[in-house]
Amino acid sequence: MKEKTATLALLGILLGGLAVRSWGIGQGYPDFYGHVDEIGVAASIWNFFRAGTLLPTEFTYPAFYSYLVAGLLWLSAWLGAAPEMERQLDALVLVSYVDPARLALIGRGLSAVLSSLAIFVTYRLGRQAFGPGVGLLAALLLAFSRAPIVQAHQGLPDSTMAFLALLCFYFSWKIYQRGNWLDYAAAGIAAGLVVATKYNGAFSALAIVAGHILRAIAIRASLQKTVLAGKLWLAIGLAFIALFGGSPYLFLAHEKYLAVATYQVSSLDFTLGQTTPWWWIVEGLVGSGYDLGGMALVAGIGWALYRRSPLDWIFLAAWVPSFAYIGSWTRESMHYLLHFYPLLALGGARVVLSLAGHFRLGWLTYVLAAGCILPNVYLGVRHASQLMHPDTRALAADWIEENLPEGTRLGMTWLPYCPRLDLQPMRQSLRNYYRGNLAAQEYLDAVWRGKPAYHLVNLEVWRQQPVVPEYYRDKVDLEDPETRRIFRRNWLSAGQLRDREVEYIVLPEAVYGRYLRDELPPQGTAAHFHYLKNHTYFKHLIASQSAVAERVASILSGPDTRGGTIHIFRLLP
Repeated sequence: MKEKTATLALLGILLGGLAVRSWGIGQGYPDFYGHVDEIGVAASIWNFFRAGTLLPTEFTYPAFYSYLVAGLLWLSAWLGAAPEMERQLDALVLVSYVDPARLALIGRGLSAVLSSLAIFVTYRLGRQAFGPGVGLLAALLLAFSRAPIVQAHQGLPDSTMAFLALLCFYFSWKIYQRGNWLDYAAAGIAAGLVVATKYNGAFSALAIVAGHILRAIAIRASLQKTVLAGKLWLAIGLAFIALFGGSPYLFLAHEKYLAVATYQVSSLDFTLGQTTPWWWIVEGLVGSGYDLGGMALVAGIGWALYRRSPLDWIFLAAWVPSFAYIGSWTRESMHYLLHFYPLLALGGARVVLSLAGHFRLGWLTYVLAAGCILPNVYLGVRHASQLMHPDTRALAADWIEENLPEGTRLGMTWLPYCPRLDLQPMRQSLRNYYRGNLAAQEYLDAVWRGKPAYHLVNLEVWRQQPVVPEYYRDKVDLEDPETRRIFRRNWLSAGQLRDREVEYIVLPEAVYGRYLRDELPPQGTAAHFHYLKNHTYFKHLIASQSAVAERVASILSGPDTRGGTIHIFRLLP
């Protein structure tokens, strides 16, 4: 392929990859209807400005991604995307209350850009290691792989971590290829920032060790020189410095991160079951349709094991322990292995081109390449188009604002599943806080004009101490965080809702649907109690002949909407 043709092909791939990653990132805006985890990340970032601190409030992830998004938010305000006030910080604090989803847009934009840049780096790595044909086809496979496209639409750390891990792999390859100080330094910094962004990329650091050992073998360095090499220890030192610099509170507030990790491990027993350890990775790569692109990615792993080129060893050094560890998890999701997709694409490209060469396919090679990507092109375009469908939560909010007067008291449960509505207490608090600030008052008037506000009563209540029925007392472990949470959680009864002057109840099926099935957890467990308690409450609340509430509206999930079904009930006197 001529250089000019290759350049045009690469440009087309990059533009196509950016297009499918950018289309749909505005889903749910100006309300906050995206991935549920985006809410916690955004709240933590807004708190940087509200509290004047870099201490996160979200400890599920390290903080480097949050700091990046906070910096981009500050830059956007400096460029004029904030109300005019004396201090930029005050303007951002005000925006945090009336336009919180802005952070999701910025975070998704960062994810889309870095995910697209990964396509170019993959091309560069493939071209240098295996030739321009492999580089181009790998870029094509990565550009239209479904998992990277899905994650690029989310204001979460995954795409950022995957890009940093790719840089670590790239410079680890450079360590083998030329081994200068800059390569070691860049690889070390990238490895540290990977862990400062998301934990599951930690094994990427082993690529540095693999590159270093391969370099030592190539130049026939002694074992002592290999182990004591100053360049290697520079990379290790810079990795820890980058880790601390990128997420300092991993060290300064380590107990908070450990508490969240302990709770997450505990909660798995209540919601998930380990059914196909390790095999789910293979199934996830191939996809439900068993497309050629997915099979090429899987075949690429076998090709790496067979060929064992230097880049293969660098890949396998990180892949094998990641596969063994992440594959044993009960949460089966391919986004945990997102950082390997560029190297999987390189392996897949080599398999496709080797088959084409072996069978002398000639121009049919392009047909084979098209067969590898077309299913994922379709899935990527369909995913992006679905994101642009109206969200059922937005439709529910529209119904409420059109049919229920301002000030109505609504009972709702976990808010991410429910419509986002303006609340009267929040509005009054903001009015009082910005009393005397004419610019802020004018901004609030413009934002709230014609939009009603309501009172919210949370259906959930939390006891100070767990209350355990006698049947379960000798069968459950209250030292377990999730078990304690189960027995502390309760619901407001119909009488209690009436006492709080609740008039309507908003219930997404995602909240209660799983508790109306007949699949009971094992008897005597906390999960069994959790199921029975919720089953009884919701069955009584929403029964068709219920004397508690009557359904007045349903926003249904369907092919023309995004999100689950939401029902609105009127509480009967």
